[in-house]
Amino acid sequence: MTLGTAAVVAGAGRGERIGAPEGKQFIKLAGIPVLARSLLNLEAVEEIGEIILVVNQEELQRTEREIIASYGLRKVSAVVAGGEWRQESVCNALRTLSSRAEYIVVHDGARPLATPRLFHKTLKALRDADCEGVISAVPVVDTVKEVEGGWVLRTPDRRRLWAVQTPQCFRAAALLDAHERAYRERVWATDDAALLERYRYRVRVVEGELTNLKITYPSDLILAEALLERGGLEVALPGGTGT
Repeated sequence: MTLGTAAVVAGAGRGERIGAPEGKQFIKLAGIPVLARSLLNLEAVEEIGEIILVVNQEELQRTEREIIASYGLRKVSAVVAGGEWRQESVCNALRTLSSRAEYIVVHDGARPLATPRLFHKTLKALRDADCEGVISAVPVVDTVKEVEGGWVLRTPDRRRLWAVQTPQCFRAAALLDAHERAYRERVWATDDAALLERYRYRVRVVEGELTNLKITYPSDLILAEALLERGGLEVALPGGTGT
């Protein structure tokens, strides 16, 4: 099976900080589960032909029933169990890909407002640039302090700092190589781009979307609901429509 672009969606977070009894991916956001919204946006990206979804082991059947089947998500080719850490989860998904994709998109299932336009933009930048990865990010607007033990160590120049989001898009060979090398060397990173950086692959940045929230705290749900109610966000809805 040969496809131009595949996607991995990391949806195995426990969501302790949001204080919900169930995984945050099942929380309804304007009537649609957070994870379903994220997947619907990916389904609307024409270039993406296959999606591998990673969830917690105990949520596999529920995800198949309440997310994949309920919302008719045709591009999801497999739902796999995540590992203890996000990096393990993504690695599990990469080993499950049925396609020989040239490009791979990695996205957080907890970012339900990333628009199809942002996926297009990031993929186009990767195809057009002489690099192995392109990530979406937004410039930091607050002053940032490096702190240890309650003491300020230094104040980085915020003009050089960007807050990283997903989607992150990679040339498949580079992403697979970086993950396999990190697995063998027991190297851990908080995002996939950091692994490529470690192994001297080139990563560029495109400006993301301020509305591309990661649902982590209860206040994020309130803000996301408000953004959806306000309208104007070009996110996908069931049946191929958008808002």
